[in-house]
Amino acid sequence: MKKRNIYLLFAIEWLQGMVFYSSVATLYRQNHGLTLVEMGLIESLFSILVFILEIPMGYLCDRLGYKKTMMSCYGIYLLSKIVFYQAYGFSMFLLERLLLAITVSGLSGCDSAFLYLSTGKIENPRVFGYLHACGVAGMMMSSMAFSLWIHDMELAALYTILPYFIAFLLSFFLEDIPMEGSSHMGIKDAFSLLFQQKRHILFLIASALLLETTHTISVFYSQLQWKASHIPVIYFGLISIFMTAIPLLGASLGKIVEYIREKTLMFLLVFVSMITCIILALSHHPYISIAGIMILTLVEAFYSPLSQSLMNQRVEGALRVTMLSIYSMIMNMVGIVMNMSFGVAGDINIQWVMILGGCFCFLSLLCLKRENQKNKEI
Repeated sequence: MKKRNIYLLFAIEWLQGMVFYSSVATLYRQNHGLTLVEMGLIESLFSILVFILEIPMGYLCDRLGYKKTMMSCYGIYLLSKIVFYQAYGFSMFLLERLLLAITVSGLSGCDSAFLYLSTGKIENPRVFGYLHACGVAGMMMSSMAFSLWIHDMELAALYTILPYFIAFLLSFFLEDIPMEGSSHMGIKDAFSLLFQQKRHILFLIASALLLETTHTISVFYSQLQWKASHIPVIYFGLISIFMTAIPLLGASLGKIVEYIREKTLMFLLVFVSMITCIILALSHHPYISIAGIMILTLVEAFYSPLSQSLMNQRVEGALRVTMLSIYSMIMNMVGIVMNMSFGVAGDINIQWVMILGGCFCFLSLLCLKRENQKNKEI
C-alpha cells in the first residue's frame, strides 16, 4: 500500500471539491454575458466532447503513465478555473468547457486506477468511500464559505483558483506506479478483451441503471416530490443542507463490507432503491418523501465507490485505464437513454418518474442476477 499516494489523492479530491462559486454558477455566467440557451449549448458540446475523448485519453494515459497524465490533467483543470474567472461571452466559456472536457476524460479511469493500485485489494472499498467523502466535504465547505463570508460572485470565482493551484502542486509529490502488461496493445485489443468477458457488460449496465436512477431522482426530481407532498418551499433549503451531508456516510463503506459481502451489498442496495421508488410513487406523505430521497442519496453514496472498486477488480493486465474508460462510455450511453426517459416521465407527473425509477432498479437486479449466474458457469 502506497499511503502517500492515498493521502495526497484525498487532499486533492477535497481541494477540487472547493468550488466557491458552485451555488451561483448560473448567475455568474449570466452576469458575464451568457444566455441560458448558450449555457445549454455549451453543456451539450461538453458532454459530446467528453464522450469522444474518453477512450483516446484513457489510451494516452496507458502510454504516458499515471503520474504524467494526472499532473497534466490537474494543470489543465487549474487553467480552466483561471479561464472561467476571466471569461466573458460565449467563446471564453466554451474554451473553459473544452479544457474541462479534456480534464474529465483524462482523469476518468486514471485516478481510480491509480488509487486502486496504490491500495491493497481488501482496503479498496474503504479507500474509495473516503475519497468520495473528501470531495463532498470540500463541496460543503465551499458552499458554507460563500454563504457566510465571501458573498461576492467575482471573489468566489477568484478564490476557487487557489485550491486548484494547491491540488496541482500536490500532484508533483505523487509516487508513480509502473504500467501493467504489454505496451504493444491497442484500443481494438481492449474492446476484444471486453467482448471476451461479456458478463462484465451486465455489471456495467446494472450499475448505470442504479446510479443514474438514484442521482437523477435525488438531484433533479427531489424538489418536485417534496412539492407534491405539500412541504412548504421555505423548508427546501434546510432539507437540501441535510441531504448534502448524507454522502459523507460513504466513508463508512469499508466497515460495512467487513460484515456484508460486496455482491450481497450490491443486491441489497439495488433492492432497497427499487422498494423506495415504489413507495415514493404510491405515497406523498411529507416524512416518507424526505426519508425516501434520503435513502436514494445514501444508496448512491455507498454504491458509487463500491462500483469503482469492483470495476478495477475486473480489469487485469495491460490497458487498465483504457478499459475503465470503455466501461465509463458504456455507462454513459445507458445514462443518456435513461435521462431522456426520465424527462418524458417528468413531463407527465412525478409519480411516473418514481415508477420508472423502480423499473430501472428492477432491470438492474435482473442484470446483476444474470451476471452472477454467468460467473458461476465459468
